[in-house]
Amino acid sequence: MSPDDRDGMLRYDELTSRVFSERRMPSGTRDLLLALGWVTLRDPRRHDPTLGVWVRTRDVLNADNKRMWQLITEDVPRYDSNLHDDSPMGCQAPMIRAKRLCGRSTMHGFSECDPATGWSRYWGFCNRPRCREYMAPIWERSRGSHKRAPEPIPNAGGLLPLFFSWNWESKYRKAMELIKYHSSWEPPGYGLSADEWPTVPGTEPVEAFPKLRLATSGGDVVTKADAPTQVAPAMVTAKANLLAEFRRNQFSVVDLPRQTSPSKASRTEDER
Repeated sequence: MSPDDRDGMLRYDELTSRVFSERRMPSGTRDLLLALGWVTLRDPRRHDPTLGVWVRTRDVLNADNKRMWQLITEDVPRYDSNLHDDSPMGCQAPMIRAKRLCGRSTMHGFSECDPATGWSRYWGFCNRPRCREYMAPIWERSRGSHKRAPEPIPNAGGLLPLFFSWNWESKYRKAMELIKYHSSWEPPGYGLSADEWPTVPGTEPVEAFPKLRLATSGGDVVTKADAPTQVAPAMVTAKANLLAEFRRNQFSVVDLPRQTSPSKASRTEDER
């Protein structure tokens, strides 16, 4: 086993451990990260100069171009109100004697934005006088809350940038256009990486990890349909060796400060 193979094995094991210990990781994003790690660190064909990283990753996942873009779309940094709003069904006014909510069918419904996180919460009340009386101050408090609230802190996506440096913003934007037909997506002001987002009250801060630098040729998932041919080790030319060495150098580990919400002034060029 060559020193390069031993180094790739150790780094792949480290990456795999980090991926499986990330509790925010959806299965599709996990598969993509593990495939990227295999292709860049352990794949016997990683030295083939005719293969691009994304072409080979697509082959390893047995995925077409649409599926590759779907995987990126699932990791788009965003705020999803459905992930945290567990408001009960029915009227939410408390009963006077019974220790439960009213629960009747709602006649008045509205949402309120949290002034700290920008997250929204739905309120619903029935038409009974005492329930409407309970609703009145909440309604007054909610009026204008959407305008006063800050940009919602993202609560979904942003995991791919934790492990690989790449031009994720342009890929997220293109994925949204191709899969979601949503061309107005903009990166959150808090950053693309989930480790950059402020900690939401009531949640535990997540430890930040170092990441690998992902180098690609062209950097596009949409590639030629022809499958590249495998290059035998004995026939690798000096030019191919130089290219392979260049690619390996691009995959060096980037040490990042272990924090959850670094300020913009403290970010390095690779984090932006």
